[in-house]
Amino acid sequence: MGSANDIWMLLRNYWPVLLGNTLEWYEFAVYGYMESYMEKNFFRGSALATWLGFTATFAARPLGGMFLGILSDTFGRKVAVIVSVIGMLAATVGQGLLPTPRLWGDTSVMADLGVGLLFSLRLVQGLCTGGEIGAVTTYITEVSAHRSMGRCIAFISITANAGFMLARLVVWAFQSHCGEANMLDWGWRWPFILASVPGLVSVWGRLFCLKESELFEEEHAHSQLVDSGSDSETAGQVGRSKERKSTRRQLMEFACTHFFAVMISMGGVISYAVFQYGGLVWVNSYLKKHGAPPNSLMLAGTCSRLFQMALALPVGWLADIYGTALLTFAGALTQTLAGLPLFMALAADPQSVANLFTTYTFGYSLVASLQFTVFLYCSELFPTAVRNLGVGVSYNIGFGIFGGFAPLIAEASVEWIPYGPGVMLSVAGLITCVTILASVSCQRTGRVQLAHIRPRPYMGTWADGDGDMASE
Repeated sequence: MGSANDIWMLLRNYWPVLLGNTLEWYEFAVYGYMESYMEKNFFRGSALATWLGFTATFAARPLGGMFLGILSDTFGRKVAVIVSVIGMLAATVGQGLLPTPRLWGDTSVMADLGVGLLFSLRLVQGLCTGGEIGAVTTYITEVSAHRSMGRCIAFISITANAGFMLARLVVWAFQSHCGEANMLDWGWRWPFILASVPGLVSVWGRLFCLKESELFEEEHAHSQLVDSGSDSETAGQVGRSKERKSTRRQLMEFACTHFFAVMISMGGVISYAVFQYGGLVWVNSYLKKHGAPPNSLMLAGTCSRLFQMALALPVGWLADIYGTALLTFAGALTQTLAGLPLFMALAADPQSVANLFTTYTFGYSLVASLQFTVFLYCSELFPTAVRNLGVGVSYNIGFGIFGGFAPLIAEASVEWIPYGPGVMLSVAGLITCVTILASVSCQRTGRVQLAHIRPRPYMGTWADGDGDMASE
């Protein structure tokens, strides 16, 4: 009953955070699932240019993680998640209201304005999303009970997959109702605009229902006490001056102190990032272009997300028993071994419904399900004072570089090597495996601390060493 109560408390008190997380992944998925319409409306039939527009969002994510990470670590987790969800909502809805070259003509000033605004809005979306994922991960990690942290973090995976699934269902519903011609003319706009419904609910919930993280409040109170030194007004002014100076120097101090933790976090993210966007999102477009039956593809994709949602809590339970790093390593190793064979099987007969469900629905879903523990893996690497900044920078650099460019690389590589995307998936898994093994070896020699909240379970007794320290 203890763990069930932990989960209930999380859902009751922090539902606005989880709803916003659903919105975050919905808006990314909508663009990917409507790649063919964006290609014809904005990019004159160029698939590579369309995926470059998708990648633009990821280029801004590290900056967003940095800015909102500092904001969160200075003023609180609640402030950061409010700013991030408002920005994401405005950028997503705005994309559905843009003028397009197809509508105005390629030589029209309005058409050029539409393409420019599309890139601008996707950069804004990236800035806010970069801060959102760091804040959400930090929030859930800090408010979760140690005994059920893996199961609580599973709700990031559940809401993320819900966002992907809703995007797929919304796009499919409009395609079925409007038809291809109307979808190309105006129907593509509505999946973006409809994001306003859950977005406004999440904004309201974060403004009026959200509680601050107790770990942050304790850390912040301690920092203020140390800075002020006394109760006098003069001492308080000195304390505030020190706090502002610390904020200006925070990035430099963070880079010097936590460089290895950032590198470990980035390496740990690569497998999951590449699989999400180079495996699940891009493959959907690949299958559509290679003759997969549209209704079967929609159903296979929806079942894939439902399957991942169903596996999230059991995988979180395994992480609570055997350790975060062990489950993250298991997922990356599975991707290393299965990435190439799965894509080869899928490419062999993309029009086969049986092959579609066996490979895309169950094979890809199993690989993805084993890797959502990377959120907890990254969050554990940093102490409370810089946790949001650490996750925001490292996760978003890893996701931005490797996840953001994965569809672009997959699209290009499939023209050079028939099974290039499968090779990409396996190599990404291998990089994460090597990163985790190297990091645990470093902890055994006392050079880095891998877990600041829950040192055990982590990766079995092998992870224990002179550098293993008590939780905060």
